[in-house]
Amino acid sequence: MNESAKQIFGMKFAKLTLILNAIFLLTALCILAAFRVIPIYSYLIAAICGVGAIVLALYFRTAYRRDKAWLMAQDNEPEKPEQSSTAGEHTGDSDA
Repeated sequence: MNESAKQIFGMKFAKLTLILNAIFLLTALCILAAFRVIPIYSYLIAAICGVGAIVLALYFRTAYRRDKAWLMAQDNEPEKPEQSSTAGEHTGDSDA
């Protein structure tokens, strides 16, 4: 994997990590609100957080599959050898 692909992978991984953390947070808030730990509008908050967690989970699943396919495509590509700038200058003939 080349350097630019590694940087793209790092950004994709960070995005998925943040989305997964948001799913966990919304799920925890939904559970707390459903058990009426949050006193005001507890069922409304539980419903909103639950729907938000489900929507984010569906988005996470599609983004994960897309990013996994991208990563597998990166592994299948052969690495291009780095060419040095002096490769064309040496012909094997020496005049000395």
